[in-house]
Amino acid sequence: MRKFDKKVKKLSKEFQIPEAYHERVDEILQTIQEDSVSAPQKKPFVKVTIVMAVLCLLIIGRLCFSDIEVAQASFFENFKQTVLDFFGMNKEESQEMGVESEKKEAISKPDLMIELQEQIMDSQNIYVVVKITAPPEVEFKKKITFDYFGFCEGSNYNVSNVLPGARDCTLLEVLKGRKNVATYVVNISTARQIEEGKEVTVFFNNLVDDPYGDNPQILVEGMWSVSFTSSYTVSGDITVKGTEDSRYSFLDTTAAIKKIKLLPLGLTMISDVSNVPIDKLHISDTRITVRLKMIDGSEIVVDSPDPDKETFTSGSSITEYEKKGKVFHKYVSQFKKAINTSQVVGIYIEDCYVPLKNPE
Repeated sequence: MRKFDKKVKKLSKEFQIPEAYHERVDEILQTIQEDSVSAPQKKPFVKVTIVMAVLCLLIIGRLCFSDIEVAQASFFENFKQTVLDFFGMNKEESQEMGVESEKKEAISKPDLMIELQEQIMDSQNIYVVVKITAPPEVEFKKKITFDYFGFCEGSNYNVSNVLPGARDCTLLEVLKGRKNVATYVVNISTARQIEEGKEVTVFFNNLVDDPYGDNPQILVEGMWSVSFTSSYTVSGDITVKGTEDSRYSFLDTTAAIKKIKLLPLGLTMISDVSNVPIDKLHISDTRITVRLKMIDGSEIVVDSPDPDKETFTSGSSITEYEKKGKVFHKYVSQFKKAINTSQVVGIYIEDCYVPLKNPE
């Protein structure tokens, strides 16, 4: 009986068993113990062996049924439970013995598709346009960009081969009618020479809404990369060395121009700033004005410390280093678009004019 009548249960509790009944039961048990021989008990390892054999059957059954429809998978679950019932084991006990292997369903993870659209580069500057397709719930806007991005040498992302000088990853446009599809421009200006024919990889980490704000939100988490073979789309590098007269006004004294390299997409200049006391050098605004003198007599303002001045640069930097007891500044700027270097006849660095010579 699976269920007991409540009245019968109550009567059984109140029923008094005579003492003679217990004496009679003791006599019968004593007789059985004297006349019978105890059967040998099965060794524990026998049951374990049987369980292991059943485990093998379960594994084989799992492999056989793994590619079949859900209905047959259900049959396998029933078969497994029948075996466990045979050994008097419930699900919890089977988990302790390692019989049960819980099936965890893979959680769908949002991802991005990144495609290389266009690249413009010279020996030290790269502009790459990529098309990004995000999950439908993402709507691209100006403040959405990547938490970390850059370029490295090689066909895969490698932290030891990262090229220094990555500048911006800027939204170019959102595809009309599809707010989750957009194009971005990623650019780099590096002092390291990028050889033609070499593999270069542009990489991205975590798509973030307002990464530089007070409450950045990760929209899509992950690391993505796109590789391409470097090929100069614009060329015409011009390098000139400074002379004794190549000095410009700098922090109440002068700085000496040692070398200028003009590229279609940028400009690099090395200056000796040893005349400036170190303490003053480290607390002062060291930005400079740079202008290009064109063959038609016009000028292009490349860079200026005046924030209201319209400039031709998309970004610039000044780094300091020491060599042979002297202090040098390396100025690097990247242009907003490529120029024809053959149309440039000279460069103004503050109040110093440097005429361009033939490429070395």
